[in-house]
Amino acid sequence: MNKPSLEEGLLQYVEELKDEREMTEKQRSILRASIKLFAEKGFHASSTAEIAREAGVAEGTIFRHYKSKKDILLAVVAPVLVKFARPFILKDVREIFREQAGKPFAQIATELYRNRLGMIIHNEKTFRILLQEAFFHEEIREALISTVFSDVKEMVQKLIEAKVVARELRPLPPEAVFRAVLSSMIGLVLFRQVLDTEDFQKRSDDEQIDLTVDILMNGIGYKGE
Repeated sequence: MNKPSLEEGLLQYVEELKDEREMTEKQRSILRASIKLFAEKGFHASSTAEIAREAGVAEGTIFRHYKSKKDILLAVVAPVLVKFARPFILKDVREIFREQAGKPFAQIATELYRNRLGMIIHNEKTFRILLQEAFFHEEIREALISTVFSDVKEMVQKLIEAKVVARELRPLPPEAVFRAVLSSMIGLVLFRQVLDTEDFQKRSDDEQIDLTVDILMNGIGYKGE
Protein backbone atom coordinates (compact mmCIF):
# COMPACT_ATOMS: atom_id res chain seq x y z
CA MET A 1 0.00 0.00 0.00
CA ASN A 2 1.34 3.45 -0.90
CA LYS A 3 2.23 5.78 1.93
CA PRO A 4 -0.05 8.80 2.31
CA SER A 5 1.41 12.05 1.11
CA LEU A 6 2.20 14.84 3.51
CA GLU A 7 -0.58 16.91 1.93
CA GLU A 8 -3.05 14.09 2.62
CA GLY A 9 -1.76 14.01 6.17
CA LEU A 10 -2.26 17.74 6.56
CA LEU A 11 -5.84 17.45 5.35
CA GLN A 12 -6.45 14.48 7.63
CA TYR A 13 -5.08 16.50 10.53
CA VAL A 14 -7.60 19.24 9.80
CA GLU A 15 -10.42 16.69 9.58
CA GLU A 16 -9.52 15.26 12.98
CA LEU A 17 -9.94 18.60 14.75
CA LYS A 18 -13.47 17.77 15.84
CA ASP A 19 -13.61 19.81 19.03
CA GLU A 20 -15.70 22.86 18.11
CA ARG A 21 -13.98 24.84 20.85
CA GLU A 22 -10.73 24.24 18.98
CA MET A 23 -11.95 24.73 15.42
CA THR A 24 -15.27 25.31 13.69
CA GLU A 25 -16.33 23.64 10.45
CA LYS A 26 -15.85 26.92 8.59
CA GLN A 27 -12.31 27.16 9.93
CA ARG A 28 -11.63 23.62 8.76
CA SER A 29 -12.95 24.54 5.31
CA ILE A 30 -10.68 27.58 5.23
CA LEU A 31 -7.64 25.52 6.23
CA ARG A 32 -8.44 22.76 3.71
CA ALA A 33 -8.71 25.37 0.96
CA SER A 34 -5.52 27.09 2.12
CA ILE A 35 -3.50 23.87 2.10
CA LYS A 36 -4.68 23.13 -1.44
CA LEU A 37 -3.99 26.62 -2.82
CA PHE A 38 -0.70 27.19 -0.99
CA ALA A 39 0.55 23.85 -2.34
CA GLU A 40 -0.62 24.54 -5.89
CA LYS A 41 0.24 28.24 -6.24
CA GLY A 42 2.43 29.16 -3.29
CA PHE A 43 1.56 31.37 -0.34
CA HIS A 44 2.17 34.74 -1.97
CA ALA A 45 0.26 33.92 -5.17
CA SER A 46 -2.84 32.77 -3.28
CA SER A 47 -5.33 35.47 -2.32
CA THR A 48 -7.85 35.41 0.51
CA ALA A 49 -10.57 35.82 -2.14
CA GLU A 50 -9.43 32.58 -3.80
CA ILE A 51 -9.26 30.83 -0.44
CA ALA A 52 -12.81 31.98 0.34
CA ARG A 53 -14.12 30.70 -3.02
CA GLU A 54 -12.39 27.34 -2.58
CA ALA A 55 -13.71 27.04 0.99
CA GLY A 56 -17.23 28.06 0.02
CA VAL A 57 -17.35 30.96 2.49
CA ALA A 58 -17.48 34.74 2.26
CA GLU A 59 -14.10 36.47 2.33
CA GLY A 60 -15.22 38.35 5.43
CA THR A 61 -15.61 35.00 7.20
CA ILE A 62 -11.88 34.42 6.83
CA PHE A 63 -11.09 37.67 8.62
CA ARG A 64 -13.49 36.85 11.44
CA HIS A 65 -11.33 33.81 12.20
CA TYR A 66 -7.88 34.97 11.06
CA LYS A 67 -6.37 38.45 11.08
CA SER A 68 -4.39 37.88 7.91
CA LYS A 69 -3.32 35.33 5.32
CA LYS A 70 -0.14 34.83 7.33
CA ASP A 71 -2.24 33.78 10.33
CA ILE A 72 -3.82 31.08 8.16
CA LEU A 73 -0.38 29.87 7.13
CA LEU A 74 0.78 29.68 10.73
CA ALA A 75 -2.44 27.99 11.81
CA VAL A 76 -1.73 25.24 9.27
CA VAL A 77 2.03 24.88 9.45
CA ALA A 78 3.05 25.42 13.08
CA PRO A 79 0.75 22.84 14.72
CA VAL A 80 1.21 20.39 11.85
CA LEU A 81 5.00 20.45 12.23
CA VAL A 82 4.62 19.52 15.88
CA LYS A 83 1.73 17.07 15.65
CA PHE A 84 2.12 15.48 12.23
CA ALA A 85 5.00 16.48 9.98
CA ARG A 86 7.72 15.79 12.54
CA PRO A 87 6.96 12.06 13.00
CA PHE A 88 6.09 11.79 9.29
CA ILE A 89 9.47 13.20 8.28
CA LEU A 90 11.57 11.44 10.91
CA LYS A 91 10.03 7.95 10.89
CA ASP A 92 11.96 6.62 7.87
CA VAL A 93 15.20 8.25 9.07
CA ARG A 94 15.00 6.36 12.37
CA GLU A 95 14.26 3.12 10.55
CA ILE A 96 17.20 3.60 8.18
CA PHE A 97 19.59 4.25 11.05
CA ARG A 98 18.30 1.24 12.97
CA GLU A 99 18.38 -1.18 10.02
CA GLN A 100 21.63 0.10 8.44
CA ALA A 101 23.58 0.86 11.63
CA GLY A 102 26.25 -1.80 11.06
CA LYS A 103 26.80 -0.96 7.40
CA PRO A 104 29.42 1.42 5.95
CA PHE A 105 28.70 5.13 6.29
CA ALA A 106 28.61 5.58 2.50
CA GLN A 107 25.89 2.94 2.20
CA ILE A 108 23.86 4.55 4.98
CA ALA A 109 24.22 7.98 3.34
CA THR A 110 23.14 6.54 -0.02
CA GLU A 111 20.02 4.98 1.48
CA LEU A 112 19.26 8.15 3.42
CA TYR A 113 19.60 10.38 0.35
CA ARG A 114 17.51 8.04 -1.78
CA ASN A 115 14.77 7.88 0.86
CA ARG A 116 14.67 11.62 1.53
CA LEU A 117 14.72 12.55 -2.15
CA GLY A 118 11.88 10.13 -2.79
CA MET A 119 9.88 11.59 0.08
CA ILE A 120 10.34 15.14 -1.18
CA ILE A 121 9.37 14.18 -4.75
CA HIS A 122 6.25 12.42 -3.39
CA ASN A 123 5.34 15.48 -1.30
CA GLU A 124 6.66 18.18 -3.61
CA LYS A 125 3.75 20.61 -3.32
CA THR A 126 3.54 20.54 0.45
CA PHE A 127 7.29 20.81 0.97
CA ARG A 128 7.17 23.88 -1.25
CA ILE A 129 4.99 25.50 1.42
CA LEU A 130 7.33 24.53 4.25
CA LEU A 131 10.65 25.35 2.59
CA GLN A 132 9.72 28.49 0.68
CA GLU A 133 7.86 30.11 3.53
CA ALA A 134 10.59 29.24 6.04
CA PHE A 135 12.73 31.85 4.27
CA PHE A 136 10.11 34.56 4.82
CA HIS A 137 8.52 33.70 8.17
CA GLU A 138 10.62 33.38 11.30
CA GLU A 139 7.87 31.43 13.09
CA ILE A 140 7.97 28.64 10.51
CA ARG A 141 11.76 28.61 10.41
CA GLU A 142 11.92 28.28 14.21
CA ALA A 143 9.30 25.51 14.15
CA LEU A 144 11.32 23.58 11.55
CA ILE A 145 14.50 23.95 13.56
CA SER A 146 12.95 22.98 16.89
CA THR A 147 10.81 20.07 15.65
CA VAL A 148 12.72 18.47 12.78
CA PHE A 149 16.26 19.82 12.37
CA SER A 150 17.31 19.25 16.00
CA ASP A 151 16.24 15.59 16.01
CA VAL A 152 17.90 14.87 12.65
CA LYS A 153 21.10 16.57 13.79
CA GLU A 154 21.24 14.50 16.97
CA MET A 155 20.69 11.21 15.10
CA VAL A 156 23.25 11.93 12.39
CA GLN A 157 25.91 13.20 14.80
CA LYS A 158 25.60 10.06 16.93
CA LEU A 159 26.14 7.97 13.80
CA ILE A 160 29.14 10.11 12.83
CA GLU A 161 30.68 9.75 16.28
CA ALA A 162 30.25 5.96 16.13
CA LYS A 163 31.88 5.79 12.70
CA VAL A 164 34.80 7.93 13.91
CA VAL A 165 35.35 5.53 16.82
CA ALA A 166 35.24 2.65 14.31
CA ARG A 167 37.92 4.52 12.30
CA GLU A 168 35.65 4.62 9.27
CA LEU A 169 35.53 8.43 9.26
CA ARG A 170 38.22 10.98 9.98
CA PRO A 171 38.15 12.49 13.50
CA LEU A 172 36.59 15.75 12.38
CA PRO A 173 34.11 17.78 14.47
CA PRO A 174 30.76 15.91 14.17
CA GLU A 175 28.85 19.17 13.59
CA ALA A 176 31.09 19.95 10.59
CA VAL A 177 30.54 16.50 9.09
CA PHE A 178 26.80 16.82 9.71
CA ARG A 179 26.85 20.17 7.90
CA ALA A 180 28.56 18.55 4.90
CA VAL A 181 26.04 15.68 4.84
CA LEU A 182 23.08 18.04 5.08
CA SER A 183 24.51 20.48 2.52
CA SER A 184 24.98 17.65 0.03
CA MET A 185 21.38 16.57 0.55
CA ILE A 186 20.08 20.11 0.12
CA GLY A 187 22.16 20.56 -3.03
CA LEU A 188 20.83 17.30 -4.45
CA VAL A 189 17.24 18.37 -3.83
CA LEU A 190 17.81 21.93 -5.07
CA PHE A 191 19.27 20.86 -8.41
CA ARG A 192 16.77 18.01 -8.83
CA GLN A 193 13.61 19.91 -7.94
CA VAL A 194 14.29 23.60 -8.54
CA LEU A 195 17.08 24.22 -11.03
CA ASP A 196 16.44 21.18 -13.26
CA THR A 197 19.84 21.47 -14.92
CA GLU A 198 20.87 19.59 -18.06
CA ASP A 199 23.24 17.49 -15.93
CA PHE A 200 20.33 16.19 -13.86
CA GLN A 201 18.35 15.41 -16.98
CA LYS A 202 21.18 13.24 -18.33
CA ARG A 203 21.64 11.09 -15.21
CA SER A 204 19.19 9.05 -13.18
CA ASP A 205 18.44 9.90 -9.56
CA ASP A 206 20.44 6.87 -8.40
CA GLU A 207 23.46 8.01 -10.43
CA GLN A 208 23.21 11.51 -8.99
CA ILE A 209 22.99 10.11 -5.45
CA ASP A 210 26.02 7.86 -6.03
CA LEU A 211 28.02 10.83 -7.34
CA THR A 212 26.97 12.97 -4.37
CA VAL A 213 28.00 10.30 -1.84
CA ASP A 214 31.28 9.69 -3.70
CA ILE A 215 32.14 13.40 -3.49
CA LEU A 216 31.03 13.51 0.17
CA MET A 217 33.27 10.57 1.08
CA ASN A 218 36.29 11.29 -1.15
CA GLY A 219 36.25 15.03 -1.82
CA ILE A 220 37.15 16.62 -5.15
CA GLY A 221 40.93 16.88 -4.83
CA TYR A 222 43.07 14.58 -6.97
CA LYS A 223 45.17 12.38 -4.69
CA GLY A 224 47.07 10.45 -7.33
CA GLU A 225 49.25 7.47 -6.45
